[in-house]
Formats: sequence, structure tokens, C-alpha cells
Amino acid sequence: MKKCSISVALSLLLLCAYAATAEKTISFSAKTMSGNTGKKTESTVLEGSATVTVGTLTISGDRIELSGKDYRFVKATGTVNGKDTEKEFSFSAQTLMYDRELEVATFQGDAKLFDTRNDVEASATVISYNQDTEVALLQSDVRLVRKNIDCTSGFALYRRTTSLLELTGRPVVLRDGDEFRADRITVNLDTEYISLDGSVGGVLKDTAKEKEKKTPAAKADSALPPGAEPPENATPTDAEMPGNAAEAKPDAKPEANAGQAAEPAKADDGSGAKELSDE
Repeated sequence: MKKCSISVALSLLLLCAYAATAEKTISFSAKTMSGNTGKKTESTVLEGSATVTVGTLTISGDRIELSGKDYRFVKATGTVNGKDTEKEFSFSAQTLMYDRELEVATFQGDAKLFDTRNDVEASATVISYNQDTEVALLQSDVRLVRKNIDCTSGFALYRRTTSLLELTGRPVVLRDGDEFRADRITVNLDTEYISLDGSVGGVLKDTAKEKEKKTPAAKADSALPPGAEPPENATPTDAEMPGNAAEAKPDAKPEANAGQAAEPAKADDGSGAKELSDE
């Protein structure tokens, strides 16, 4: 085996030239670079803001190692993240292993997968993703969220093309306050249809209490005539109250009969009543 240490600029030129002749293009960059070449295996180590691009897939990390024949394997460590513009997903993890031939990526350590196409966020200790089939296998401390659906389990199989999620390992699904538990749960993330199998249980939100809370407000609104506004009808409404009605009669009576208690009919012969009504 022949060991060589080449300057970064020269190495990048040679490797990019090699990548151009390969079946699947690969390009990369870093602050420092070292490598070993041989008849059967090749190894290149990129360190410092390392980035590798394979087709539409971009991988970034503190350290990236390319190994195997035709640089088949890509291993990234440190702060790992990246995205695939064609498949519409991004990711982050502590470690990434990517097989260029099988097109399978494995994310380990606080792994997160963001499916921008379907608006899905998934996290687990380990996530394996097949670019060809677009199927993700999530293991340990699994959580997947989409809109009002929140799923947790020990294991999960997520099929992006059909938006189907299969959960096992004490799965729990929360949807709009409802909770579902079973040995196995299948969720259609598009239709929000949930299928439970084995030891089924759950808690459904009580909507009756919410309706009761809204009832007093509804009754208060119904006290007003249809289309009436409280400021414009404040005086009539107060007069209709039992306490106000009892006070309104004594006040009105003295004003109408003041000074006429001895001769109510003689003084005006009915005209006084007419004048009072005119006023």
C-alpha cells in the first residue's frame, strides 16, 4: 500500500477529476485532507467544515471519511447535517454512515429527519433511510410529529411515498387531545386514519365540558334582541330588570300628579293628561 499526503488544493483537483469519471458523481471540500490509496481500497479523510456532495445529497460534518472501492462508503462525525434537494428532506445527527451503492443512510445519536415534502418531523436514537424506496426505519425513543398528530414508540417504519406510519414497542398516538395505545398502531398521516391492534386502549377528550363552558356566554348574548347592540338598548334593558322596574313606578307617579292630588279630574278635565302625554 502506498501512503501519500497531498496538499488540499491538489487533492481536491485529483479527486474531483476521479469523481467525474465515476458512475455517480461525488465532490467534497474541507480545511484539511489526508488519504491512503491502494489496489483494493482507498481512504480519504476530510477535517474542518467538511462537506461531501453525492448527486443531490449533501453531507456536512466536522470530520468525513471516504472509504471502499470508488469511495463507496461515507462516514461523517461531529456536528452532522445535510439535505437532499431532489427527495425533499434534511437531517441532523452525531454520526452518519452512507452507502453510495445501496443509497442507504444511517443516522445515529440524536438523529432527526425532516420530511419537508410531507411536513413531517421524526427523531430517534437511530434512523436508517433508503433513498430509493423512501422508507425510514426508526429505532429507540422514536417520535414523529405532523400537524396535530404526535406519535411516540420504540420502533417505527415510515413510508414517505404513501404517508403510512407503523408503530411498535409501546406506541402512543395523540391527536387533537385524544390518546390511543396498542401493541401495534398504523397511522395514515394524510387522512389521519388510525388503526389499533392488540391490547387496545386510550382516552378520548370530553367535549361536553367545553360546550357547557360556552353556554353562559351564549345565554348572555341571547338576552339581547336579534340584531340589537348593547349600547343602544342599555336604557330599555335596565328598565326591564326587576329592581329597576320597582323603582321606576314611584318616581314617575309623583311627577305626573304633583300638585293635583286634591282635584285630579277637575283641574284639567282630561286636558292635563293630554298635556302630560304630549310632553
